[in-house]
Amino acid sequence: MSTSFFLYRRLARWISCEFNLSNKQKISLKNKYEVASFKDVFCHPFYWQVFQWIEQPPKLIVDCGAHCGHFSILADICFKSKFANSDPNYILIEPNPYLIPVINKNLNEACINDNALLKQGLLGPKSGSDKLYINHKNYLATGLYSNKNSKPCEIPYINLSEIVQDRNIDLMKIDIEGGEFEFIRFNLDILQKTKLLFMELHEAPQDKHLELFQQLQSVGLNRVSQPVEANGQQLIIFQRR
Repeated sequence: MSTSFFLYRRLARWISCEFNLSNKQKISLKNKYEVASFKDVFCHPFYWQVFQWIEQPPKLIVDCGAHCGHFSILADICFKSKFANSDPNYILIEPNPYLIPVINKNLNEACINDNALLKQGLLGPKSGSDKLYINHKNYLATGLYSNKNSKPCEIPYINLSEIVQDRNIDLMKIDIEGGEFEFIRFNLDILQKTKLLFMELHEAPQDKHLELFQQLQSVGLNRVSQPVEANGQQLIIFQRR
């Protein structure tokens, strides 16, 4: 990390940065968590592929592991650029309670808050709760497993089926810090209604990866891209054919 980038991350709350998307829409980076999130989503080519893969104006996008909400904002930019009358709905799920005000601020600034439903909770089993280990020095390191500088917080699981109901999902993004294996295992009914899936796949034994691929294939989602390595994880696209 360069000295200038390090200093900006530290001073972002006082010396913020703002990108104007249009006369009304903007993205502002007001803390080090938003700077890191913006870097991962907007400054890597993987998620921009949404523009290529979405072939018709979407109606529903589900953002699993919304973090700062930047993926939904990037996707909305792609949709509005490609389809003049695009007006999709967004469901954003984020377990970290400290990021909920940040997401609300970002959705409001990007002018998609009226079309967005934000829920705070974990994804995996459809009921119960689990410990989320929150790293206040780096929210990108927050996850289901204890790590240095993290503190446990009991978070309820969300039943995504109850939120989506009978709607089809045009695009789903999964970035839930290793929880993707349990989520897919318990939510094949939701994935059966998903047309396009962008997923961050975390390190695990090969047989666990193979099981995940087979489960997705069983509901009609096939891998359509080679894995892209980023930050030690694999970024993969799946599509219903």
